[in-house]
Amino acid sequence: MSYSTHINRFMHTKVAMLVSIAIKGAALTAVSMPIALSAMAQDVDKSKVNDIEVIEVSGIRSSIEKATEVKRNLDVVADVISAEDIGKFPDQNLAESLQRISGVQISRNRGEGDDVSVRGLSPAFTRIQFNGRTLPSATGGRSFDFTILPSDFVSALEVYKTPSADMEEGALSATVNVITPRPLSIGKQSIITSLKSVYEDNSSKATPDISLLYTDVNNDNSFGVTVGAHYDKRSVESHIFEAFGLEPATEAGKGLDYNQDGTIDDSSYRFNHASNFSQLNEKRERVTLLATAQWRPNNDTDIWLESLYSEFDITGSLPLNSFRWTNVIGSVTSSQITADSLGSNGLIESLGIAGVDNRNNARTTDSNDTLISLSLGTDYTINEDWKVGAELSYAKSENKRSALSHEVIGRANASYDISADYAGIPSVAYASNYDPMDGNNFRSIGFNGDLERPTEDENIDLKLDLTNNLDWQLSNDFVFQTLEFGAKYSSRKKFNGVRSLSVDAQTLAGLLGETYDPNIEGGSFNASKYMSVYNPNDFFDGYSGSANYPSSWLSADVSTLLSYVSLPTLVENGVITEGGPRQIDIKEDVVSGYIKLGFSGVDDKLRGNLGIRVVSTNQESRGNIPDFSSVRFDQGGAQTFVDTKESSMSRTYTEVLPSLNMNYEWSDDVLVRFGAARVMSRPDLSVLSPATDISINIKSINSSNPNVDPYLADQLDLSFEWYYEGGGMLSFAPFAKFIDSFVVSSTSTEQVTYTDMNGNNPKTETFTRFLPDNGKGSDLYGFEVNWQQPLDVVIEGLGFMANYTQVSADKVQTAEDGPLLTLDGLSETSYNFVVYYENDLLGARLAYNYRDKFVNNGTNYFGDGSLTNAYEQLDFSASYNLTDAVSLDFEALNLTDEVQIQTNYLGINRGLEDVGRRYTVGIRAAF
Repeated sequence: MSYSTHINRFMHTKVAMLVSIAIKGAALTAVSMPIALSAMAQDVDKSKVNDIEVIEVSGIRSSIEKATEVKRNLDVVADVISAEDIGKFPDQNLAESLQRISGVQISRNRGEGDDVSVRGLSPAFTRIQFNGRTLPSATGGRSFDFTILPSDFVSALEVYKTPSADMEEGALSATVNVITPRPLSIGKQSIITSLKSVYEDNSSKATPDISLLYTDVNNDNSFGVTVGAHYDKRSVESHIFEAFGLEPATEAGKGLDYNQDGTIDDSSYRFNHASNFSQLNEKRERVTLLATAQWRPNNDTDIWLESLYSEFDITGSLPLNSFRWTNVIGSVTSSQITADSLGSNGLIESLGIAGVDNRNNARTTDSNDTLISLSLGTDYTINEDWKVGAELSYAKSENKRSALSHEVIGRANASYDISADYAGIPSVAYASNYDPMDGNNFRSIGFNGDLERPTEDENIDLKLDLTNNLDWQLSNDFVFQTLEFGAKYSSRKKFNGVRSLSVDAQTLAGLLGETYDPNIEGGSFNASKYMSVYNPNDFFDGYSGSANYPSSWLSADVSTLLSYVSLPTLVENGVITEGGPRQIDIKEDVVSGYIKLGFSGVDDKLRGNLGIRVVSTNQESRGNIPDFSSVRFDQGGAQTFVDTKESSMSRTYTEVLPSLNMNYEWSDDVLVRFGAARVMSRPDLSVLSPATDISINIKSINSSNPNVDPYLADQLDLSFEWYYEGGGMLSFAPFAKFIDSFVVSSTSTEQVTYTDMNGNNPKTETFTRFLPDNGKGSDLYGFEVNWQQPLDVVIEGLGFMANYTQVSADKVQTAEDGPLLTLDGLSETSYNFVVYYENDLLGARLAYNYRDKFVNNGTNYFGDGSLTNAYEQLDFSASYNLTDAVSLDFEALNLTDEVQIQTNYLGINRGLEDVGRRYTVGIRAAF
């Protein structure tokens, strides 16, 4: 298809569909408003905003009014959140602030927002930038984890939902830009400091949160520096239930008489694979340092040097009370079987087992994450017609993670029952003749896990931008005002390493002086000395169901084990595995160029931009291919070992990305926007590695595919915006995305022979191989409604902001020739409501957020899917001014103690996490 033909299809076929969406959406209009809570505290990005005078403002109302003006003057569809004042952001976590914007949804990690989704697409499709630059992430994928970056130094968040040609590619859903203030935009000497205490409801512990931000400028405001330091600590306790879905099995395959008819045959059933109860205990400690120098030797030159360093440490453990209903040495003592709507297999609603695997190990959750970002840049005005901008930047994120486990196993007489409440926690009980608190019932089968497993993500960027002021009059009613063009070179390296430790039971017994028995559990010793009792306070108090379950249990204690034998001794006597099929090593070199024309017309009521971006990507990837003749399986640790050889792959591809943005002033108070663009996003790095991983435990072979093409989509946006007195606004914005393809997993079966760790007892079984490839796409469409309303006529200082988002998408295939499934990560509805009140002494905000259910994985291990149920959260914050410079601040998160629940397609619980409430109280001073 020619380029002109593609544009013709894009601008005619798709516009008609978007108009249809607008008509349908208008009939469903609900109130909302993108939460733009304050003014910009630094120079607004001149490439995206038409000469807006930026002034410093404080307070909720004035910041809302200024942010509304910023949005109004943008050429693209975007929303802005900014601090009431420097160092006073609406939420302590940036992701939690972003969720107040229409179309933005977040996922949470231990109660904190960590990933951002926009308009129904997964976080991998959102590009996160720091002052216009890419922020690397050592999380393993492309998405950025917001928990590493505090909000104290952030002056604004920009969310661009439609691109212009000068914006870096990579965002299929949106680009989020995190902005920190530069000293000359602050324009004065200032010291801003805060001292807070954070109290966690579950752990009943209070921890510090301290920050300092200092700015100094010279007398003529031509040179300035800003330096900041932040330290915070959290004592996190989460109460977690985890299941793994409904495993299909036959009586003959498991050797158990499930229906208790006295015959073991080929009758097939589905039953809960496992039920894990756990108490996560973590100490989270973060240090962040910021330094910025800015120099304006004259009115034509602006030079800056920016640096950011953040270190995030987690030390914790996850002691389990785990029932693996799939691993049984005994018999069925009771069962209740009902129809299974997923297929012909019967669903075992309740099951009693003698000799079930009670795998009560405890795994550490230790990690160290560092982020560094450096940038040197300049803006220079050559003359009244030409401006040039250049920037060289470097950023690197590193993570080292240890997840070590003392593996123990007991053989319990226990039962589960899900019949009373599918979505709730199952009732789990021990038989009366079994004592779960007797440590002699548990055997140690070894020590294993990740040991300082490395992950690195490194970026080097160099860009050059030029702007020419034109006066190219095409007619009396239309003129091209600006010409912008530029180029950028980016080099990104991503390395997900492998480093694990394994100490077998016999070696561990020898180090501890314990008696090793090779005939029990394949070789083990008595674990009672290395067990501890766990009895969490208010265990699952946020869960309102009727299930009964153990609220105290015995679990292995890694710290107790290490008090008898040191970790260096375990490393010296164990087996260290590095590299292997799970290792990923990717390099991407990207060269891009763009040209953009800014225009106006129709008596200056119309403005916008038209441009094209061309992107060439050179991809080099290395991985490891297993030697299937060397596959070995450690039954005790459920670990697969295999010899590998290195493989490498390189490829280059080029994409052309046109964009158009128009803004028409229908009247003095009403604007209509239109945006059309071709956008792209690169596949996750784990997909692009030429590696293959094999798991004996779940009989699967997972191959990557470096030939997978990037995601491409055409998108259309409309926005109708009414601005009225006092910072009020009402808007309606329909949108559509036409995604060419998603990565799907093709499947095939093959026979694999494996042995035990000594190379004995070979077994040949059927495995499923999963291979990612480009599959069918999806049309995604929806609308956002926003309402921002001051209520001074009712009570002076009172107001509210609300928004509502509706998204729909065609179902997609996640497996070759598989069923059509709901798009992963898609919540059809989400909405926010924020009410605020402010006077000279007091400011307060009550914020409610709702996100509809969404699919985590359409198939999962056993084909029954994994979904996250709808979640709502109510938060409160308040500030009281003791003086003009000093205020008392208070914040309460998750006031109603909500829990996060996951289910499968039958509505049966897959997991539940109770993180409790969190309170923050502190004092802030600004001089």
